[in-house]
Order: sequence, then structure tokens, then C-alpha cells
Amino acid sequence: MSLRRSAGRRTRASMIMIPLPGLQILCDDIGATAPPQGNRVVMQQIPGLPPELPLISDYVAYWARERPGHAALVLDDHVTSYSEFESQVERCAKALVAAGVGCGERIAHLTTPRPEFMILYAAAARIGAIWLGLNPRARYDELSYIVGESLPKLLFSMPEFEEREFGDDMRCLSEEHPSIEQLVVMAPEVVAPAISFESFLAGADDPGAAAYKSACGQAEPGAAALIVYTSGSTGQPKGALLSQRGIVRSCLEQCRHWWAEPFRIIVNVPVNHVGGAVQGSTQALVAGGTIVLMERFDPAAIPRVIDERRVTVMHQLPTMYQLTLDRPEMAEHDLSSLQVLIWSGARCPVELIAKLRRLAPKLFTSYGCTEIGGEVLYTADGASDEVLAEAVGLPVADFGVRLADAADRPVDEGPGGPEGEIQVKADVVMCGYFRRPEESAAVFTADGWLRTGDVARVRDDGQWQIVGRLKEMFKSGGYNVYPREVELVLESHPGVAMAAVVGAPDPVYDEVGFAFVVPAEGAAPMPEELDAFCRARLSNYKIPKRILVESTLPLLPIGKIDKTGLTARARELVGVTES
Repeated sequence: MSLRRSAGRRTRASMIMIPLPGLQILCDDIGATAPPQGNRVVMQQIPGLPPELPLISDYVAYWARERPGHAALVLDDHVTSYSEFESQVERCAKALVAAGVGCGERIAHLTTPRPEFMILYAAAARIGAIWLGLNPRARYDELSYIVGESLPKLLFSMPEFEEREFGDDMRCLSEEHPSIEQLVVMAPEVVAPAISFESFLAGADDPGAAAYKSACGQAEPGAAALIVYTSGSTGQPKGALLSQRGIVRSCLEQCRHWWAEPFRIIVNVPVNHVGGAVQGSTQALVAGGTIVLMERFDPAAIPRVIDERRVTVMHQLPTMYQLTLDRPEMAEHDLSSLQVLIWSGARCPVELIAKLRRLAPKLFTSYGCTEIGGEVLYTADGASDEVLAEAVGLPVADFGVRLADAADRPVDEGPGGPEGEIQVKADVVMCGYFRRPEESAAVFTADGWLRTGDVARVRDDGQWQIVGRLKEMFKSGGYNVYPREVELVLESHPGVAMAAVVGAPDPVYDEVGFAFVVPAEGAAPMPEELDAFCRARLSNYKIPKRILVESTLPLLPIGKIDKTGLTARARELVGVTES
């Protein structure tokens, strides 16, 4: 069923209420671009860049016509041309229709960066369905929570990854969550009630041409195509709904800033994140480029892959670049194909930038977040090492980006002006959080600006600089870590009465977690025991680097834990003192 907008004006709150099973989630008016103010970066059209097309999947068909034999997807020695890509997307889309998947319904996919990810993602977009990724490194409870929140109709899964078999977990998810009508495993032989991917695709002939055409006709550019789960201040993940139009326009903007010819990019980050599903993958698709897939981040293998596939673009976290540069394999391969190196999600030290300049002629950094689905601030080509290390560039002229005070009033964006929260109003902004109307309404201002929670200022040279975050979240290796989520796990241990987690500087991961715990009465938990407890329940980047057992925690006069004091103590423990 498709929900279309009436001629009358709809409030944001009413639009946020529509994410229900069976409804197509439209985002047409959410985040309509505001007129730009202040200093903005304006990019010229890139020769060879395709026009804006309505749907993500339209780019598969477009490039299948324009360059049918060009490599679209590469994994190890397997190469999929654009012609083959289009055939596989069409077959998969027909199979989805045959399985009863309609507009606005979700399909969940537990996968690493593999060709099947892009095929399913594009096929879902073609019929107006919504794709969401599940991280193979996530624990069962984490997977179950997201499945329970997103209510997928179909669950797709790889059979194993890094010696972890998923069969039992996937069967349990299917039994635990009644929304799942079919479990599909990407393997030739599977255990019932699961079916193989080939068996699933065998249903592609069932819907018939008329039914398939009708399904494709219901897909709309303003409808959600992707759910990416992020977390809030409570630590509970929330599903950000990103529209087809927003993703396409975000990727076109990225192409205008980060162009290379030919466009060949490595994608080796989780595809349940914006970095894997949009930046890199969809950007390369829009550009008609080659997506060089790696199932895991492997710094020893990256130089070989760059050499063999003549990679021209890389978008990594600074930590990933550093770990790769430290490998002896860097000296064993020809890396001269590299043209553009990009990083985001964390600050890059000047020393590392100097090393990266020896690898590629163009370096860039940027600012964005999950709820934006891409970037809204970019550094310019030729930016100095200092700017690349300390700033995030300028806002895009086509997007509404502003700094606002605590009352959501715009602040002066002149050089040397006051700090303010970055707020965004553009069609690249998410439609809202899936099935979370209250949180969706709270994250937008009354006049439709997205509150990012990040605080910035305009430097004397006009460049925007991130100065902090409104909430307690910190970034470890570029991944968002929300202290309350970790605290809840620690406090679920029978030997822990109270826990507080803060971030502390780290030379490799930018920030790491420090946990301060108070034992339950009569208990004496050891840090090693609590570490093992966390490892069984949390993704690795969320696990505190240090766990300290305390008799009490410092409290503020109002009775809340003094996180500022604990943060200062954590900084002292790592040898950082306040200036």
C-alpha cells in the first residue's frame, strides 16, 4: 500500500507517524533544502557524471546500457560486469515480488561487503522495499533487538564468517520474530526451514511480467530505501530511514567533490553502516565505477588489492590508514593508481596526512552523520595539512546547513564567531527513525532542521571546525560508542551495582572507553571477569579498554554521576592533563 501526500500541508509529526508494516514511507517534504547562508562551497558539474535518476536501481540499468562490459562488482577473483549486475538485480527483484515483498516492507541481510549485498539492496530499491544490513560481528541479542525493531519480512544470511556459523542464530531469529516469513541462506545446502539463495531466486518467474511491472511502478524517489541503525542517548539503537532521492543526491554531491577517472574504490567496512552502504558502494554505482569489495578490513591485503585492481579512490578511517601504512606490504606493491584519499569519522593527525600525501595527489575530509546519509561539509581540493587535520571544510551550497544556539536560533557564521550546534535541512536528511515518532519529532526543530548534536565553530579562516558533541557519545576507531549502552551491560552483571563509562584519548583509535564500576553488596568482580562478560554481549569496539572497580562514584549535587570528573580522571590515567 502506498501512502501519498494530499494537497494539504502535513506536519513533520504526522509524517513521522507513517512507518508501519505495509506502508511506503515517503520523505518528500522532510528536510526540504533551506536557502544557504554564509560562506559555502559550490562545485561545478563533473564531465562524465550521469544525470540525477529517480531510483538507486536506475543507475544499475543506466550503466548496463552505457558500459555493459565494465566491471561493477569485484570480490577476490570474481568480477561482475554492469550487464550481469543488471540481470541479477532484475532476477532478484522478481523473486522478492514472488515472495510477497511490497512497498515499504523490509528485508534484513546479515552480510559482509559481498556482491549479494549490492544485488539485494538494488533489487529492493527497484520495487520500493527497504533494505537493512545486519553486522556479522554483532552478538545475538544485538541482532535480535534490531530484527524486533525493524520487522523484516525476509531474512537473508551468509552461512558463516571468521569461524562463526550463523545457522542456529538465524533459525532462532526466525522463530523468535513472527514478522520473518522466510529465512534465506547464501549457501548451496541449507537446513530447513531455511532455503538457499538459488532456491529463492528460482521463484523469479512466478510473479509474471504484469505483477513485476506493477511492483516496480510503485517505487518512489521520495520513499525510504534504507534503514541504518544508530544509537541515541539511551543507548537503544534507532533505525534512520534514508530515502532514494536523498541517497542519490548525497552520492552525486560526493562524486562532485571526490571524482576520479576511472572510479575504482575499495569497500571494506560494515555495510550496515552509512560508510559501507552509501559512501563508497552507492557512490561508485552512481559514478558508474567499480566497487572493489573486501569482506573485512585487512591492512596486509590492501596494498595487493590496490595494485591488482588499480584502485583510484579510498575512503577509510584515519586508524585504518595508519594500520595499513605500518604494513611492510606497502613497499611490495605498485600503488601509483591512487588518485583520491578521503577520511571522515575521526580527526587525522598532521603526521599521518603527510604520509598520505606521498600516496595520492588529492586528500579530503568531510563531516556528516547517519541521519544525514552522507556528507554536508567538505574540504576543498588543495586544502592544507593543517586544515585537513583540524577542520571539516565548508557547507555545501545546495544543502541547508547552519549553526544554532540552544534555542535553535541561528548564530553568526562569520569567521571567529560563536560555537553552535550543526543543524541540517535538506532532502538528504533522513525521513525519521523507524517506528519512533517521539524520538523523530525530538531530533527536528519546529521548522524542520535536523539537530545533529555536534557542536562546531567557524575559524578565522572561514573553515568549520568540530569542537565537541552535545551528548556523551564518543568515537572509537570511527565507530559511535554510547556509554549508556555499555553501562547497561555492565550493570546486568550480578556483581555490579553501578557503572559509568566515559571516553578517553587513544593514539590509535582516537578515543576508547573507560568503565568505572561499583560492586554489588558482598561481590568482588574482577576487571578480567567483567571484560569477558562484555565481550560476550557487545561488539568489540564498544568494549571498554579499561575497567576500574571503585567503592563509590562521584556524584553531582542533584545526585547524578559526575561524568565530567570521571572523564578528567580517565584522561589523567592515559597521561593527558587539561591545559
